[in-house]
Amino acid sequence: MKHDLKRSYLWPALGMIALSLIFLAAGLLWDTPLGSILFGCFGAFFGPGLMQVCKYFKWTRLETADSYQRYLEQEQIELRDERKSMLRDRSGRYAWLLGMALCALSIVVFGVLGALEIVENARLVILFLGAYLIVQYGAGVYFYRRLEKKY
Repeated sequence: MKHDLKRSYLWPALGMIALSLIFLAAGLLWDTPLGSILFGCFGAFFGPGLMQVCKYFKWTRLETADSYQRYLEQEQIELRDERKSMLRDRSGRYAWLLGMALCALSIVVFGVLGALEIVENARLVILFLGAYLIVQYGAGVYFYRRLEKKY
């Protein structure tokens, strides 16, 4: 039976694993202050890459060909369900609003910590968070207007 799961799905996963091993080797071989970031990148690429490889081999076994077709059909139904689409949109909006509120709160907290001289360079963090807040708000307005014109 022919599978819809192509080998082209396997190559990015193997690439992620290879990249993670490069990060691991760099973290082990070089004594640098960025070692923890290199190990973090190793985990960030290795885990999803390994999961994708496992998923590929699970769904390409011959005895799972029918179940894979059912899985694809069910996934298409789930993606096209209007109620779930509305819930995804609403949850995305709530997450965006929460992120905006946390960013604004962080600006206040870092402002207080900087004024009390608890955190050095708080001004840089405040400027970054302020820029992030403006970009988030602008992106939200931009995408809303684009979608409004499209639909």
